[in-house]
Amino acid sequence: MEKTILKSRKVLFAGALIASLALAATPAMAQPGYGAAPAQQAAGQDFDAQTLEQFADAAIALSEIQEEFAEQLHGVQDQEEAMAIQERVNEKMVQSVQEQGLEVQTYNAIANQMNTDPQLQAKVQQLIAEKMAN
Repeated sequence: MEKTILKSRKVLFAGALIASLALAATPAMAQPGYGAAPAQQAAGQDFDAQTLEQFADAAIALSEIQEEFAEQLHGVQDQEEAMAIQERVNEKMVQSVQEQGLEVQTYNAIANQMNTDPQLQAKVQQLIAEKMAN
């Protein structure tokens, strides 16, 4: 029974992650210096299978970090404390993307291209669903 509940939670998490990517694949980092690649580089760029696998792994990790951030931020009244938490989260997100073997700019370029390329979006969503099902 515990295995079934754990698997159900993974599937629900995967569904939520895919839904959030479908609504808006936003760049990973809001800090200056971590913006998306210039539009002329990102538009219509082909990403190889390994890069998309790395992106999917990073997207899953970032979703978990964002969930953790939301829990940390819940109930925080002090703006400075909230900003400090956000800074730590941004650093953690950058590190997580890099640990997957991607540059932040590449991650952001894929996320941005997903907004305008339904085929890429579907391919990434499928990769994430497969990874979350395992």
